[in-house]
Amino acid sequence: MTFSEILQQVISLARAANQARTAAGPDDDSPLVASDQQSSLNLQTAEERRLREFLETQPPPVLYMLTAIMYLGRGDFDVKDLPDQYADTSETFGGPKGAARLMFQTVPLPEYLEEGRKKLADARIDTDKLLAD
Repeated sequence: MTFSEILQQVISLARAANQARTAAGPDDDSPLVASDQQSSLNLQTAEERRLREFLETQPPPVLYMLTAIMYLGRGDFDVKDLPDQYADTSETFGGPKGAARLMFQTVPLPEYLEEGRKKLADARIDTDKLLAD
């Protein structure tokens, strides 16, 4: 699977997870949870599980680049700074599971990734070549 295909798959899975979260609504039988981290671990939909499992099966460089593109799309930095941000991202989380967990917990993930992909396309950067080196 190419990186652009993985990126598109994450966008699609995140959209489906968000739609399922919205459709499911609040669970009246579940206790109130104080932290976002605990509530995100209470996976309730098949779509959320698919997103989490897909992210968790990606190799570390892919997870770190996806995370960097998420931050790019959020507007944290300019396209020209992507290589540095990728390096920082790979050092920030202490491991790929942290990056996967962050993306899973980011509700606007599909929008951020779409915007990041658009910024890369506008800069004429081929996403499939981002991890070539």
